[in-house]
Amino acid sequence: MTKFARAGIGALVATTTLAACGSSGGSGSSSSSSLSSQASSPAGGPSGAGQPADAATRAGIATAYKTFFSSKSDTPESSAALQHGDRFVPVLDAQGETSYAQNTSASVSSVRLVSPLVADVVFTINSGGSPVLRDTPGKAVRENGTWKVAAQTFCALLRLEGDLPDVCNDKSIVALPS
Repeated sequence: MTKFARAGIGALVATTTLAACGSSGGSGSSSSSSLSSQASSPAGGPSGAGQPADAATRAGIATAYKTFFSSKSDTPESSAALQHGDRFVPVLDAQGETSYAQNTSASVSSVRLVSPLVADVVFTINSGGSPVLRDTPGKAVRENGTWKVAAQTFCALLRLEGDLPDVCNDKSIVALPS
């Protein structure tokens, strides 16, 4: 798993599990809803516009999300799947020092092109084969000809975790290409 995902997704798993145990609804959806409301803001969720992506675009975006959130990816693989990933290496490494989550993966259920360089994405993060964040809104960006997880989507997850690094406050890093 990416260095982020070990701690970041682990914290989200713990948050989701605690929310599920502490709520009368019991589904853990409050954490996913929190991310959805975070990500639906300018931080990175779907805008509701756009057109369905072609098969090659969907495949490229799905690969980026799968690589970034995979428990089998190392820091270089994960940073390569993230917009401006080189700027996040210290964050990925620092969070990788803990090991909350194992067997983490992501799947993409929807991709809509907003522009030739930006797509709205709906994805699910799984841990141990079970969804921990289901139907989560995010963004993908085309950077140097390759689709990647948008930095603002990663930062929205970090915000939900409560650990927002300085790089997430750099508008030039989290901005979507135009």
